[in-house]
Amino acid sequence: MKLIEGRRGIAAQVVALTFDDGPAVWTEPIAEALERHGGRGTFFAIGEAVATDEGRRIVRRLLDGGHEVGNHTWTHADLQQTDDAAIADEMRRTSAVLAEVTGRPVDCWRAPFFRSDGRVRAAVGDLAGREVWFSAMPGDWDIPAEETARRVLADLEPGDIVVLHDGRPANEPPELSWPTREATVGAVGLILEEMGRRGLRSVTVSGLLASS
Repeated sequence: MKLIEGRRGIAAQVVALTFDDGPAVWTEPIAEALERHGGRGTFFAIGEAVATDEGRRIVRRLLDGGHEVGNHTWTHADLQQTDDAAIADEMRRTSAVLAEVTGRPVDCWRAPFFRSDGRVRAAVGDLAGREVWFSAMPGDWDIPAEETARRVLADLEPGDIVVLHDGRPANEPPELSWPTREATVGAVGLILEEMGRRGLRSVTVSGLLASS
């Protein structure tokens, strides 16, 4: 199982904007912003959020728009604090509901909080494809849009994989993040506008790999 990391130094003028913790009410505005700028994104979805009528609808809309959807566990579990059987269950259930909705197997995953190690990866096995890491994570969950954009753009280079958030896990304590992702929606617009001025475009993680 190969770990996918940023590809800084590639010639193609592309980055991968990725989004964790959806689908949610903020997912579609983010997808629409990407599309207005000729870009696409990769969305790492929580299984229990997908397994609703609205969640299924949003995931289908993402696929129809050319975006990519990956596995982000069923409950947003801390996998390093989860036993092997439960890890497999989290990943298997999420991959199953995503395959049901999209009609295709899941080929990428990301651990909540990036809490992954050799034991976790062994427990995941081939249940969700390749693990996706990152090269930039601005902490958009509790800062204003302008600050998120500033942090991302200050060091953005072709080949980067940027982590942002389009949802809020149902089991997340209120003190861990702001109650909405409206600030992230605003930040995505600011980031894409500046990327356009720099000649950069957002692609899916698969698109980034194909360009490197």
